[in-house]
Amino acid sequence: MRKILFVCLAILSLNIFAQKGKMFPLVTGTTLDDKLTSVPMKNGKYSIVAIAFSRDAEDDLKKWLNLLYDNFMKKEKTGNFDMAELYDVNFVFIPMISGFKKIAQDFKKGTDKEFWPHIMDTEKTDVKELQKQLGVEDNKIPYFFVVNKEGKIVEALNGKFTDEKLEKLEDAIE
Repeated sequence: MRKILFVCLAILSLNIFAQKGKMFPLVTGTTLDDKLTSVPMKNGKYSIVAIAFSRDAEDDLKKWLNLLYDNFMKKEKTGNFDMAELYDVNFVFIPMISGFKKIAQDFKKGTDKEFWPHIMDTEKTDVKELQKQLGVEDNKIPYFFVVNKEGKIVEALNGKFTDEKLEKLEDAIE
């Protein structure tokens, strides 16, 4: 039984890692503060893209999002040193959750206004095609991609937060 589980996990891991070096598929939408945007972004910066394909990924995602925001986006001083000053990256969260349009206003009410420019609603994206292009096989976990200035995926991670995974994201940006 352990061998079967190991093989299944290995196949899932290989699929997501197989995306490294490929172009990130074009995704367009509107941020929660009503600005048109797209990924990959054409502004000469690396991007960190977080994607959830179902509400089942929500608990794991919440642990990631605050840390990602604090480490890569937050610019206010909280002491002598701010991690976000080290990085000049785009950060985008894409909730590819069915029916998001219907719950967007409630989601907006429960989300800090500073985070709105980083949350993209994709109205007409083919979810299944995006999953195929990104190698996503498990909708119940969140996915995280580092996309370089040219739009290529240089790191792909998924699942629960760990310090090691955060370090991989940081290494991919440096």
